[in-house]
Formats: sequence, structure tokens, C-alpha cells
Amino acid sequence: MKKIFVLMLLCSICLVGCNSESDTANKEEKKELIVGGSTSVQPLMEEVAASFMEESDYTVAVQGGGSSVGTKGAMEGTLDVGAVSRDLKDDEKAELDGTIIALDGIVVIVNTENKLENITLQQLADIYTGKITNWKEVGGADAAISVVSREEGSGTRDGFESIVGFESEDLMKDSDIQNATGGVISTVSTNANSIGYISMGSVSDQVDVLRVEEVTPSVETVKDGSYKLQRPFVLAVKKQNEDAKALFDYIFSDAGKKIIEEMKYIPVEK
Repeated sequence: MKKIFVLMLLCSICLVGCNSESDTANKEEKKELIVGGSTSVQPLMEEVAASFMEESDYTVAVQGGGSSVGTKGAMEGTLDVGAVSRDLKDDEKAELDGTIIALDGIVVIVNTENKLENITLQQLADIYTGKITNWKEVGGADAAISVVSREEGSGTRDGFESIVGFESEDLMKDSDIQNATGGVISTVSTNANSIGYISMGSVSDQVDVLRVEEVTPSVETVKDGSYKLQRPFVLAVKKQNEDAKALFDYIFSDAGKKIIEEMKYIPVEK
């Protein structure tokens, strides 16, 4: 009887040990990815990551910080994937492979009390460099313009400045600098005389969107090129690093493209 009890006890211990080893193995098999960078790309990647994790053995953490944080993190290895809302610069291309995953429009936003409906690229350049300082100069009310921009290193800022046509050092010195898309929306929504720019996919009813050169920003006008304020969403990885291949494959799948379209971005072919 004692022998039987000892055998049963040993079997129980073995089973517990096996289950424990199995649980440990499963945890070890769970692959982890960290994606970080552009706050414009961040909401899209959060949605993509949530869906991807449901269908894979990956855990994906998504964080912001700005495009420069994304490229630096990817180069230094603190991020598996850098999210960038502009084209990679030449020095970044030397170390990173960039893949365009979507196109995005940069929209110009004003307070909902502002009655202006259209603005030109030249007027935007003059406003952001301080040559135009009053809304009446562009057909608006007689009020001083409060300029809102993004921080140095922001992909949205780089894209906006390069397309509108002015250098970063020429930005109006007393501009209200915000470190994230949400900050721009919040500032413009609470200041009747402010102007800012954000990702098309981040637009909310807190602000109004201006036409640019009489073209309304939309998926269609970004896709056909008639809306000029547009830029790519890029995911960057260290050269010859294929750790995130499964994530990239998912982004370019039908499921991934559907998420991109639902968030008002334009999917591209791999």
C-alpha cells in the first residue's frame, strides 16, 4: 500500500513538473516586439498591434516619442521597429531599412469659431514664418494669429515644413510648440485664433479643417495627389533584421489594409 502511495506521489510531482516546464516553454515561445516613434503613426500601430496579437504568438508594445525617437531607437536597438512619419534621411538610410506602410494627409486645423475655409501653401508659409500675423490678411477676422507647431524631430513638422516650403530655423520664434498630436488639437480647440497641423487620421470634431489650395483633404484627394500636404508612414528596422517580418506581413495582408483604411489612411502595396 505504501509503495502504491509513493508511486502516485512521484507521478503527481512529475506531472506538476511537466506542466510547469510546459508553461515556461510557452512563455519563452511568446515573441516580443517594441514599436516606437511618431505620435502620428502610434494610433494606427496600436490598432494593428492589437489585431496582430490576437492572431499570432507575439506581444507588441507600441509607444510614441516622435519620429526622431523612432529612428534613434531602431538604430540603437532599444526599439525593434521605429515608426516614422516622413521619408528616412540619408544618414538614417545608411543603418535602417524603411518600409512605407501607408500614406497620410497633413491637415491644417483652426478653432471651430474661425470662419475661414481655405488657405494656400504660400499663406501657410507666410503665417508660419511670421510674415502674416493677422487673420484679416488671409480673409479672416481682425485678430492676431496664434501659431501652433510641433517639436524639432517630429515627422509631421518635417513633412509640413518641407511641403509648405520653409526651413525649420525660419519658424516664427514665439510659436506654441507641442510635443504630440493631442497637444496641437487641444491648443487649437481652446484658442479661437490659433492654427495648427495634424495627421488626417487624427482629426476630431474639436477643430475645423481648412481646404488647402481649394482641395479638401480626404482619402481620395491624397490618393490621387491633388491634396499636396501628404507624407508616408514608414516603419524602420535595423538592416538585415527580420525579427518583425511577421508584423510586416500582417500589415500588408487584407486584414492589415482594412485597419489602415478604417483609420482614414491610404494603404500601399508592399
